[in-house]
Amino acid sequence: MDKGSFGGVINANDDTVWEISPHTAAKHSILKKYIQAWAPILAQGSYHRRLVYIDGFAGPGEYKNGEDGSPIIVLKAIKEHQLRGNFRNTEFVNIFIEKRDDRAKNLERVIKERVGTLPSWIKYEIKHSEFNTEMKQILNELESEGKNLAPCLCFVDPFGWNDIDYEILSNIMKYEKAELLITFMAGYLERFVWDPIHISSIKRLYSDEQIQKIRESSNEENLVTKYFLENLTENIRKLGIKDRLFNISFATYNNHNRLEYYLIYLTKSCKGLEVMKSAMFFSAKDGSYKFSDFDFDPAQKTLIDYGQESDWVIGASEEIYQLLLTRFGKGRSIPIPTVKSIVKCESKWMFKNDILAEMEDSKRINVFVDKRRKRTFPDRGYITLN
Repeated sequence: MDKGSFGGVINANDDTVWEISPHTAAKHSILKKYIQAWAPILAQGSYHRRLVYIDGFAGPGEYKNGEDGSPIIVLKAIKEHQLRGNFRNTEFVNIFIEKRDDRAKNLERVIKERVGTLPSWIKYEIKHSEFNTEMKQILNELESEGKNLAPCLCFVDPFGWNDIDYEILSNIMKYEKAELLITFMAGYLERFVWDPIHISSIKRLYSDEQIQKIRESSNEENLVTKYFLENLTENIRKLGIKDRLFNISFATYNNHNRLEYYLIYLTKSCKGLEVMKSAMFFSAKDGSYKFSDFDFDPAQKTLIDYGQESDWVIGASEEIYQLLLTRFGKGRSIPIPTVKSIVKCESKWMFKNDILAEMEDSKRINVFVDKRRKRTFPDRGYITLN
């Protein structure tokens, strides 16, 4: 991806369109799966009359070999959704922000050619502008008019980190049903934290003390991402937002197996977290929440490889057991709905019966439920830890 860099910007390509990498395709797979699940959850109840998707760095809408860009993926996912008949009472508003004129014009053309005529309940607008400038204007208008932001997913996908602005991101998250999906260039930050060309832009994200600790740390500690999330959360809290914040990250690696970026999802909704975990989980090869171009097999028909559950269930059950042990200790009765909620909302794992079944098989838990089928865990029961 990197053909040069300066001051917090990773210069991917000066051309209007460029080649897609396998890890970018994996990122798009996550976005598509999330939109396909997000739309019916919010639209079918008819409570929300409008849903908003903002693509802050929309690009030209296509890649060099004809692959769809993120705006096309989202529009198609909504227009062609198998439950679209239930969406007609909800307006889907798509805002595509692209600062380069050639790419914005190309995006307009590609939408017309590949998506075609849209139903009246799907709307889009291409903003030929810079993301932070446009978002500041949108947020200021909402503030001045005393309006709320409709349920919104904002995809922040810049080349580099210079466009990452804590104030803008925090003010988006100020709204109750706003969510962020951020491409965060952690790999480049780790590599450039010593570079004088980049240090001024890096200081916009981190304190001097944090920068020093990052320099002294190993990459495995991932302080770059840890401090970013801490700083973003702190900025959100300064706005008086007390809601619980959930996040999950998906790592991407280049063809040299070096970290490129984390795709970070931030929400106030445990349900949203559950949906995104599913999208990320199944876009990896083994439920590891990471994808590498290094060992990607281009002959594989799909990026989605569900793998063997045994590959991850043992690790997940151990992690969940330790989480429960820390919270409750041994011998205490824990309702099964509480266990499921902790897995869904406080761990990186999706809840599957196999996780508790592994704990039961290894005799780390006792299960108390009347008349249950083997390897099932009805909500009416409870467990104790051994």
